Amino acid sequence: MFLKLLSYPRSLLALIIFPFHTMLCSLAMIVVNLTMKNRPLEDKIVVFWTSNACRMFGVKVEVKGLENRPSGGFLYVFNHTSFFDIFAMNGYLGSFRFGAKIELFKIPVFGPAMRRAGILPIARDRREEVFKVYRESEARIKAGERFALAPEGTRQKTERLGPFKSGPFIFAINAHAPIVPVVIKGAAAILPKGHIIPNWGVWSRTVTLHVLPPVDPSEYTIETRPQLQERVRKMMEPYFESEI
Repeated sequence: MFLKLLSYPRSLLALIIFPFHTMLCSLAMIVVNLTMKNRPLEDKIVVFWTSNACRMFGVKVEVKGLENRPSGGFLYVFNHTSFFDIFAMNGYLGSFRFGAKIELFKIPVFGPAMRRAGILPIARDRREEVFKVYRESEARIKAGERFALAPEGTRQKTERLGPFKSGPFIFAINAHAPIVPVVIKGAAAILPKGHIIPNWGVWSRTVTLHVLPPVDPSEYTIETRPQLQERVRKMMEPYFESEI
């Protein structure tokens, strides 16, 4: 009971501090990118921002299957229920860049920092623009960069696996990028869609990241993309069956 009562001021204080934390990290990203273009240092800024976002709201992260990550460039695909999906993954799965809805790039300081960091701007209602971004990113992934995209396209209201969109799988096929499915459990309860205060009334929650074995997209073409999509979905589905 004491920790529950303590969680209310903790979450409020963290909510006040978080924008300043974000702005400072964003400024650091812009400065480092403009003056040094030092990717390892930029990665450390991302990890500092996201891992501390988890800590300040009482979020613990557990990772299983980290050994499943292949070497070189690849694409994470993950189920999406909360902003803490990104915080947990960026804080604890190593270097990668995710796709973010294009509206976030309009936020002062934070938006330019995302562009400098190499985040992919996703205009969800403009399909051609999305595929242009994917095409421009193929060289990056072939050069060893790693990305993360949510095949559901948007956050789900509950911890269920929503319908998959084709975009991330077409991207993987064209870029010859292994697909690494990540099942995220526990993030939905921290900050459900439509809520603004994380872990309200709860001192601590744990997010578990299940990193599954990679899938080689070279066996598929754009025409057989639905089979690749279904194969990845079948790998992720067992983690949700107990809740149906």
